[in-house]
Amino acid sequence: MTQVYWKGKLWPWDKVALSPLNTGLFYGENLFEAVPIYAGKPLFLREHLQRLSKGCSFLKWPFLPESEFQKAIRLFARDENSGKNFMIRFNLTQEMEGQVNPRLFLKRLPTLFATIRPLRHNPEDQYPIRGKVGISPWTAADNQTVPNWFKHSFYLTTRSVFRDHPDWDEILRLNHAGQVVDGGLSTPLWFNGKHVLAPPLRLGGLASVNREKMIALCRSLGIKVIEKAWKPQDVSRHGELFFVGSGIGVMSPTRLLGRKINKTNLMAVRFWHHYRSWALHKAII
Repeated sequence: MTQVYWKGKLWPWDKVALSPLNTGLFYGENLFEAVPIYAGKPLFLREHLQRLSKGCSFLKWPFLPESEFQKAIRLFARDENSGKNFMIRFNLTQEMEGQVNPRLFLKRLPTLFATIRPLRHNPEDQYPIRGKVGISPWTAADNQTVPNWFKHSFYLTTRSVFRDHPDWDEILRLNHAGQVVDGGLSTPLWFNGKHVLAPPLRLGGLASVNREKMIALCRSLGIKVIEKAWKPQDVSRHGELFFVGSGIGVMSPTRLLGRKINKTNLMAVRFWHHYRSWALHKAII
């Protein structure tokens, strides 16, 4: 049975009570962050919590102590049904009392819920996962329209696309000019044969933890990274498209809108080997 971390313990999902007077139900005002766990230890936990804390600051919520998140990880890691590696998702929402209106704000600590699910990748595999990629019909907003550390607006349109295209493993999200802004669940990077091109965050893509880690990795390997706009047709002509994210680790697409791409996946394999090293040796709690 699915377990949920709530009030300092693991509970069967049907024993967890969510108040109907909470900001998530009334305003879609909640925060979430997903962290991969390898052999019971989280990868890049501090960076994920920093982004969650940034969201709390924006909403004027106080932030929970890090020990609360660590406790949830330990309890799931000890649970015999969790498995060796998994993804933990932290959800924060603020419960209100008596009345709810758009001008009522509280300074109380948000409530933490956490659940887990299997990872889409296995860190012991020698090669990254492969997948099919589509293009979202929804035009992405820039970072002056939606703060790019919030996942809500990204997931609403992404889930809509996946409902219509269950065979797609990832999507590219574009802006009004047809430029790649982001992926649906992870960050797209394009190696054009000379440099790695990352969609500029000013276009409105998610400021994800893995994006920054992979860009830093590129530079440490002597690979030049350019934050520059590019289009899906550029990927189709030459180079190599790959995705990085907490859920997938590294993914090398086989098709884009049904057309074969990536004659080689050498760059994805190279990045995957470094990600595996992080997962197997550097995950810390």
